[in-house]
Amino acid sequence: MSDSTATETLGSPAPTGTSDYEERAARYNALLNRLEKRSAEIRKGGGEKRVEKQHDRGKLTARERIEYLLDDPDDFDELGLFAGYEMYEEEGGCPAGGTVMGLGPVNDQLCMVVANDATVKAGAWFPITAKKNIRAQEIALENHVPIIYLVDSAGVYLPMQDEIFPDKDHFGRIFRNNAILSSKGIPQIAAIMGSCVAGGAYLPIMSDEALIVNGTGSVFLAGPYLVKAAIGEDVDAETLGGATTHSEISGVTDYKAEDDEECLDIVRDLVNKHGPIDRAGFTRAEPTSPAFDPEEIYGLFPPSGSERYDMREILARIVDEDSWTEYKEGYGKTLLTGYARIDGWNVGIVANQRDVVRKKIDHESSGEIQVGGVIYSDAADKAARFIMNCNQKRIPIVFFHDVTGFMVGKRAEHGGIIKDGAKMVNAVANSTVPKISIVAGNSFGAGNYAMCGRAYDPRLILAWPTAKIAVMGGTQAAKVLKQIEVRKLEKQGKELSKEDEEELLSTIEDRYEEQTKPSYAAARLWVDAIIDPARTREWISRGIKMADHNPEIPQFNPGVIQT
Repeated sequence: MSDSTATETLGSPAPTGTSDYEERAARYNALLNRLEKRSAEIRKGGGEKRVEKQHDRGKLTARERIEYLLDDPDDFDELGLFAGYEMYEEEGGCPAGGTVMGLGPVNDQLCMVVANDATVKAGAWFPITAKKNIRAQEIALENHVPIIYLVDSAGVYLPMQDEIFPDKDHFGRIFRNNAILSSKGIPQIAAIMGSCVAGGAYLPIMSDEALIVNGTGSVFLAGPYLVKAAIGEDVDAETLGGATTHSEISGVTDYKAEDDEECLDIVRDLVNKHGPIDRAGFTRAEPTSPAFDPEEIYGLFPPSGSERYDMREILARIVDEDSWTEYKEGYGKTLLTGYARIDGWNVGIVANQRDVVRKKIDHESSGEIQVGGVIYSDAADKAARFIMNCNQKRIPIVFFHDVTGFMVGKRAEHGGIIKDGAKMVNAVANSTVPKISIVAGNSFGAGNYAMCGRAYDPRLILAWPTAKIAVMGGTQAAKVLKQIEVRKLEKQGKELSKEDEEELLSTIEDRYEEQTKPSYAAARLWVDAIIDPARTREWISRGIKMADHNPEIPQFNPGVIQT
């Protein structure tokens, strides 16, 4: 007998017009409006004056270059927009980490595009800039998609050189990745459209093909001032490393263009002449729309992290209509597992379920307790088995996070929650099919790991405006941190009044809550993007299309799993 139960229709009509629905929708739309305002501010880069300066030099901005390069400027899924957000205020800020990157079509070929934003500190590399560029290369490497670099950078931001230069995931990793991408046959095209100095000079030249714009593009290991200081030679930038020098004398670059537009036209032409693409061959049927309007998610998903809702209703507005087949529906109910299609692609889905209550079983109380968002032993066991099935069938897995962690307490420990949780984490860690994570609500503690957080190599990890990522919930963490602080003060001979303790708790809660916001996570690239929930299926579809470029799917081996 099969463990699966086919469901003809997933979800039900939204209770539009009810006060609860309308209140949730209004609160969610307020979050989206705030997200859009912040996004628009970030997209301004270094500001109007620096954009004008870029134009006065005959150069397009990073975003204008990407718009010109793509088949359709609106078909660009930007990643890392919030990189560096509020992280470098003392340095004057670093909008989008000084780099614009994302996925879009160039001559019908899906490409990763990375463009230095010279309006931000002349395109200088902050620590987060290096991390963002490495992430772009990781995505290209994992998915075998071509990567295009639009180079316009003054090099490392020297005041922070100790945080960007020597470590494993610092600046040098970029050139190592250049070499690995090339060895894998993954096309890399670099257009030198501005400054390209010192160690940064290796990035375009270690690419497969390099272009340079006459008059504005330059590449050299040491600029004129450093050359003068080092060897006493007087030389101007154009003679030292301009387009004519490298196109006609050194042979360092392969193509010379007279302006940005011609350079980008050549890039498009080069992409058009790529060879055949091997595919993984993930199954895709004719796409159908969800049974219900995706924008109804706004009124169904609670903006706070504690209210009950049915995740099936959310999935009904994301997956293709009548495509849901639930696995072990009656078992391990705090996790939903099932097969579905999203924009035609066959996927496995693992999603936390908050609409669950259980009877209290201890001796001192009775009634029911809400356990939604908690992973119990039976749910962990179910998910581990389902992940193995998806690997056996070679279908991608999509994780929807709204998890407060694994169940704790005497009964859970006696039941082996650590062992069962380890099974699930093991299965996620060793899964070889593409994984995509959507952080819809909470993503706390080991629940983040089990649901394929950043540490478990999802091909994409995306957050809704309601996402919260932390080691535990804000209230619990604040109480623990407050107690630690109180004991510290007591050892110093200080006593706090009840009012002082309440004020301390409030201060800690505010600080902790700030660190759980999606913008905080996105600033540090714990997630790739903060997205509109109504566009979730589009992002997932692009992620699977991207992953389909890589035919190399190793055999799944779960390792040692205790039973």
